Amino acid sequence: MKWDAVPKGILNEAQRRREVVEVKDMKRGEGGGVRARRRQRHSLGYQMLCALQAVFEPGHSRRQDRLMGRTDVICGIQTMKSMVADVHQFARFIRACWPEVRELRDVRPSMAQEMIEDMVRREVSGGRIGRVSASLRKLDAACRRIGVFAKDAPELLPRTGRGMSFHSDARPIGYTDEEARRIIGFVASKDPQVARLLELMWIGGLRVSEAAYLRVEDIYEGDCVIRLAGAVNHTKGGRPREVRLAPEHEPFLTGLRAIAEGRIDGHVFASSRSLPGRAREWVRRACSVLGIRPLGTHGLRKTFATDELRRLEERGVGGRRALAVIAGQLGHNRLSVVCQSYIDRKMMMDEAIPKDD
Repeated sequence: MKWDAVPKGILNEAQRRREVVEVKDMKRGEGGGVRARRRQRHSLGYQMLCALQAVFEPGHSRRQDRLMGRTDVICGIQTMKSMVADVHQFARFIRACWPEVRELRDVRPSMAQEMIEDMVRREVSGGRIGRVSASLRKLDAACRRIGVFAKDAPELLPRTGRGMSFHSDARPIGYTDEEARRIIGFVASKDPQVARLLELMWIGGLRVSEAAYLRVEDIYEGDCVIRLAGAVNHTKGGRPREVRLAPEHEPFLTGLRAIAEGRIDGHVFASSRSLPGRAREWVRRACSVLGIRPLGTHGLRKTFATDELRRLEERGVGGRRALAVIAGQLGHNRLSVVCQSYIDRKMMMDEAIPKDD
């Protein structure tokens, strides 16, 4: 609903009620809502949020920013949400280990390094540690821009050194089709909604968040096509794309559309926000019970990529052209990413493997 479409009287009444509540809180003098909000505004996590807001410039292209040398800004809304969550985790870690630290300017590099080392000790995945590291470095850049940290101050998190550089291993091998069926079959008996989500990821190559936010208007079952509009579907970078499924999956898409049409919000899946986490947990549990090497929900996207390459080769489409089609289906710009993370090089000719895109 647009705010300008709401009668002014309703907005004025809502504002008046908020003011009455705030006045009552102040008169009570019992540390009510106003005082709680004041404490929250002075919290370390809130200070970190404000710092990140100083470098948040939505609407820009990340690729163009790199070309222009603007590497200290945050362009994507989803990236901002992730980084805010990461710095709040950092603030909670500081509060637990150094309760006397209340100001952002008092945060030291040793605190960031200790948090990363703690994640290593807890055997957190390399990808997760890498994301948190990137968030802390962005926080460092933001603090230097707004003057919280001096320009010549030591880096909050050095880029070199033991234990200070992490990344996910590029493993192009996904689940086999048989393993995917077993995982989905196991989950279907426990949580049918998650099972449908996982099957959609397998046959369409969608990310778990993209599948969770699928809507009725995104499904074109007659053409066996899913059209993701962009940020509303939680696509990476907010980029829209079209995903073409194999013809045999038309009944499955028809079933998803019927479910979405029966829901008030038009979404295929309920509880879209919590669904990705639930799906990851069920996949971990299924792999443990079934004795399958755990590759997470993302392993189903890799299975899709392998199946799609096979289908393209059967139609006479191979080499770099096939990689370009798969990259478009998966929502990636670079063919090298598809080569490194989705397709086993043994399945491709050497001349089809891009050196660097």
